[in-house]
This record gives sequence, C-alpha cells and structure tokens, in this order.
Amino acid sequence: MLKSMISELISIDPSQLFIDKIIDIEVGQRITTQKNLSYSDPCFQSSTDSTLPPSRFLDMISQSATALLNSKKDLSGQKNRLKTLEKLALIGSASPGDVCRIEVNVLKHSEERVDCEAYIYVDGQVIVEARFSMAISAAHGQVNIHPTASVHPSAVLGKDVSIGPYSIIGEDVHIGDRTVIDAHVLIEKWCEIGADNHIYFGSVIGSNAQDARYEGERSTVKIGDGNEIREYVTINRSTGEGTETRVGSNNMFLVNVHIGHNASIGDNVVLANLVHVGGHVRIDDGAIIGGLTGIHQFVRVGTGVMAGGYSRLIQDIPPYMLCDGNPAMVRNLNIVGLKRRGISMSDLKALKQGFKSLYREGMNVQQTLEACTPDPNNPYLDAFLRFLSEESNRGINQKYEAGSDNQ
Repeated sequence: MLKSMISELISIDPSQLFIDKIIDIEVGQRITTQKNLSYSDPCFQSSTDSTLPPSRFLDMISQSATALLNSKKDLSGQKNRLKTLEKLALIGSASPGDVCRIEVNVLKHSEERVDCEAYIYVDGQVIVEARFSMAISAAHGQVNIHPTASVHPSAVLGKDVSIGPYSIIGEDVHIGDRTVIDAHVLIEKWCEIGADNHIYFGSVIGSNAQDARYEGERSTVKIGDGNEIREYVTINRSTGEGTETRVGSNNMFLVNVHIGHNASIGDNVVLANLVHVGGHVRIDDGAIIGGLTGIHQFVRVGTGVMAGGYSRLIQDIPPYMLCDGNPAMVRNLNIVGLKRRGISMSDLKALKQGFKSLYREGMNVQQTLEACTPDPNNPYLDAFLRFLSEESNRGINQKYEAGSDNQ
C-alpha cells in the first residue's frame, strides 16, 4: 500500500508517519506493517545516537493499531487514539538500515476501547513487546476544539461538538452530537452528556459529591438532550459506586443554579437564578422553580409544580401545586399550567377534589388517598395520587394558605 494511502487511512500528516507499508491485515483482528529505517528519518538527523528512540517504537505500534481499527467499516468517521500503555518492553534496538516488522493483535474489543498486544521484529528477532489500549472517539475533524481547551484522550465526542477556550473535558466523558461547550467550562471525569445541549461560560459539571460519605468511587452525572445550562451552573456527581446524578432533557437552568449529588431532574424543568437543589432531591417533569429558592435534601417536587421565588422547600410538594414562602406553603392548584397542558374540565374537577381533601378539608395523606377514586383515564389525578402513595423521606407539605383562585 502506498505511503500516501496509509497516511489517509490514519489521518496523519505524511511527514509524521512511521509506517512504510501494510504487509497483511485481517480486518478488526490483526495487522502486520513495515518500517524501513534510514539516516534520512528526522529522528536520526536530530540526534547523534544511531539507535531508534523508544518513542518511535510507540509511534509504529499506535499508527499500526490505528490503521487496523480504521479498516473497520463500523468505525468510519471515528478517531482512535492511544489510551493506556500497560507494557513497553525494549528487548533489543534498531538502527538505520534495519527493517522493522510490526505486528498488532486485538485482544478485546468494546464500544469505547480496544485492548491490543504488539511485537516489533528486526531480522526475525523480537526487539519490542507492548500491551496497550486504544480509545475510540469521534474524529477531531468533526468537532471544533479551541486550541486552548484540554480534552482527555479517553473523552468521546460526537459529531459537530464545540469546545470553547480554556474548557477542560475530563477522563471518560461522553458528549453527544451538536452539544456546545462555551469557554472556561469544566466537565469532570465519567460524565455522560447527550446531544444538542448548550453549556455556558464557567459551568462545572461532574465535580465530586459534596458529601462526607463520598470516598472517590466511580459515579456520574448523566444529562439528556436539548438542555440549556447557563453561566456558572454546578452539578455534582453522586455518592455511591455506579450511581448517578440525573438530568433529563429540554431543561433550562439559569445562572448560578446548583444541583447536588444523587439529585434527579426530569424533563422540561426550569430552575431560575440561584436555585439550590440539595442532595437526593427529585424534581419531576415540567416543574418551575423561582429564583433564590432552596430545596432541602431528599425533598420531592411533583410534576407541574410552580414554586415562587425566594422560597424554602423543606417537604414534598405534590404535582400541579402552586407554592411559595419560607418555609413554603401550598397556595392553590397551578390552574394556568394545567390549562396549558390541555386538561379537560372533568379531569380538573377530579383533581380539585383531591386538592380540597388534602388542603382545605384537613384530611391527612392516607385519608385523601381513601377519599379519592382513582381514574386510569385521568393522568393528572393519577400523578397526584401516585405521588402521595410513594415513600417520602421528608413528608408531604400540608401547610396551606389560600392564594388567588384566578391562578
């Protein structure tokens, strides 16, 4: 194979190529390449030492592995980079005039990495043995990485991802297609971020859980698609091996929002400026939380809730409620929000009865559940009753003070 063709296969400048030809290849399994050493090679011209430096052996091995992996059709459009080097044993040496034969074999192949072994021969004798892994990620030609940004070699970047100035992308981070990372953003190790997100200046995603029980175990922040995460938002990783802090899709988090460890945020949630979400908090779909609100750890906020600004949420707020205050009190049903969701009059009437039982008639949670007739065709009442029947660490907020019935 011509050297120019090898250069194109590996996506490297021909002047940096350290393979002359491919002798044999079994797609996805093994490759044998060759390098003819001569005094014209730049590494010999810039040194008085006539033996090949170890870094050039590593170039031969990694470029051969890249050619092997790029020969697979299902990896087209991917960039394969050296991830870890477990072993590099220098048994002999090579000098100008020697012909190096490089053999690379795949040991294990997963979605994100490929484990390999390699041998380099001169005159039939092994001079180098290596064990290493290659990271599989999107080709840099498909992303826009600012020269001042730092992207860990194991990070996996989707198509049309943009990484802004001085941003840092950590170990084993996955970022989906078309996501935009602005300047000075830190995305720590192990995070998974979906497609079409926009993360603004100064945000920190995936920093260690602010929890005395956290001991460095592998956990993650998992973010869905289409979120707008504004300036200086912080989202902590979870406590507990294999656990996650979860953010759904199509949310908007405004300036200085903080989301604590093990929190779970649904879809279409709005958190206004300086909302602080404690650890293990759950906020369900479509909730809107006003600015400067604090949410105590383990609190649940039901779907369709609207909480006014400057509130303190210390107990669970059932679905479709309006609340505010310090501590927060329930004021009414979120009638405007329900109408925007297209609720029918019959469904609204049934939900109002549940609201009156819990807040206006003085019933406790169990009495409310017994007084309301479940209706599988009424998703609003079903969400309300299901929320009340779930286990609660903080208890259901039954503090009530009437607000405007026009809301």
